[in-house]
Amino acid sequence: MAINFPSKSQKKTSLLVDALRIMAWEEYKAVNKDELAGLEYGGYQVFAEEWKLEEIHNFTYLELVDFCKGIEYTPIELLNYRSEYYAKKKPNSSKYASNGKSEPKSDAYANEEMVF
Repeated sequence: MAINFPSKSQKKTSLLVDALRIMAWEEYKAVNKDELAGLEYGGYQVFAEEWKLEEIHNFTYLELVDFCKGIEYTPIELLNYRSEYYAKKKPNSSKYASNGKSEPKSDAYANEEMVF
């Protein structure tokens, strides 16, 4: 085992890939609802096997940004999508949950330098 320190671009790449995974999983569930019915974890393991084969796992950050543009999303939109997804999964962990307010739709990553 070793201690690793990912670069900023490696971290951004990882977050974008995770955002795309979430988006792809939600679409996969919707399109394959009948085939996934009754499977353990809603069929995520079936999706995961296909997901591992996706070429984006080998993309650099800039290639991933180009891929995002190709599907008409910005990295910020995808990162916000990812944040919203995880906020829904753990609504009590949001700093806004205790006061009954919804999480704002602001760009959580607006201060990050991201290439578009």
